[in-house]
Amino acid sequence: MDEGFERVAGVDELPEGQMTAVMLGDGKELLLVHTGGSFFALDIMCTHQEAWLDSGFFHRESMEVECPLHEGRFDVRTGAVTCPPPTEPIATYEVAVEGDGVFVRAGS
Repeated sequence: MDEGFERVAGVDELPEGQMTAVMLGDGKELLLVHTGGSFFALDIMCTHQEAWLDSGFFHRESMEVECPLHEGRFDVRTGAVTCPPPTEPIATYEVAVEGDGVFVRAGS
């Protein structure tokens, strides 16, 4: 595995179509989403009013995570806002799968 990646989960720990909170070694919490055979990592807090996105909803058809507070949505692939009220995108992180592990590039 390339330098800068941290293991955050096992491939089998997160079923297809689900999302969960994971933590990097520095204590930073991220949202990990498993869909379409791929994993995506994003900041866990909504950019609108700091609601925890792991308490929200994942829409598999549109690849969006929905904030539980005001129903704003973000594309899990890019972090782009797809439905207001948020106006700022959410940070995304590079993810790699190696063997049975899911790794996120820390600080990306």
